[in-house]
Amino acid sequence: MRRPNVDDETFVRLVDSEFRGAVAAAMMIVGSHSMAEEIVQDVLERTYGRWAKVSAMDRPGAWVRRAVINQAISTSRRQSTERRAMQRLGGDFSMGGSDVDLFGAESGSAVDSELWAMVRLLPESQATAVALHYGADLSLESIANEMTLSVSAVKSLLHRARTQLRETLNMEEALQ
Repeated sequence: MRRPNVDDETFVRLVDSEFRGAVAAAMMIVGSHSMAEEIVQDVLERTYGRWAKVSAMDRPGAWVRRAVINQAISTSRRQSTERRAMQRLGGDFSMGGSDVDLFGAESGSAVDSELWAMVRLLPESQATAVALHYGADLSLESIANEMTLSVSAVKSLLHRARTQLRETLNMEEALQ
């Protein structure tokens, strides 16, 4: 493979500054730490191959985060489609086992799994805002810049997402 003309030090700084938050955001969308890391690695590999172009952008980190979010949403949708197809065919499609969270502790509690499964069902803009705010720990201003929205629009997305999640949880409790 031909190595592009890349400023390695600048790229390494980008990876150092973005990796953890990008993995956290992707994990909230796909529900698996290992899959989230794989998504981030794939995006960073593509970024490295396009570094001459990406490094010339005003905010290369924002480009990486957006690419990670887009890839995670695509992966989540593909998994959901595959799961439904397997259920229609009568197969058992499970991801199996618990996962490991960012801090090395076992995750995958029923509540966490249910909650993030519901987040993945939100409209894309709401799921993205939730992932960036609670996963990548970005400020409202940073999310607004990332999503090219106003801060009030981001607040609205987060409010609608929390409201939808609350309603869904209340509905599930009422059915039990």
